[in-house]
Amino acid sequence: MVCTVVLRVVLVDNNYNDRRDIDNKIKWVEYDIELVGEATNGEEALALLPHVAPHVVLTEIRMPNMDGITFIDNAKKRWPNIKYVIVSYYDNFNYLRQAMKVGAYDYILKPVKTSEINNVLIRAKTEIESGRTL
Repeated sequence: MVCTVVLRVVLVDNNYNDRRDIDNKIKWVEYDIELVGEATNGEEALALLPHVAPHVVLTEIRMPNMDGITFIDNAKKRWPNIKYVIVSYYDNFNYLRQAMKVGAYDYILKPVKTSEINNVLIRAKTEIESGRTL
């Protein structure tokens, strides 16, 4: 018997149009993925996570109130098994380094490519289904 996980995803980005762009590029039904919540900054995301129990969080780096790096750093302490993926316009080595230091699962540049975002989610789903964590 094959047990398939419905991958639960949260989008964190202060830009509504960027959230919709990401939303439109994920093959939700085809890959058995569910959008369980959205937040406009890290503070909102921290408040949302315990209520929606996501497997993956897709987050921008630069946001008001709490940026993505600070959000991941705080969230990882409470929910270490969630996979945090940076999705950002910032092609910046310093940001990439900071993301790695706080344990980001991956780093995707905007504008998001359909294949890239889906490949990251499929990889995360496969790892979760096989019982692997970071």
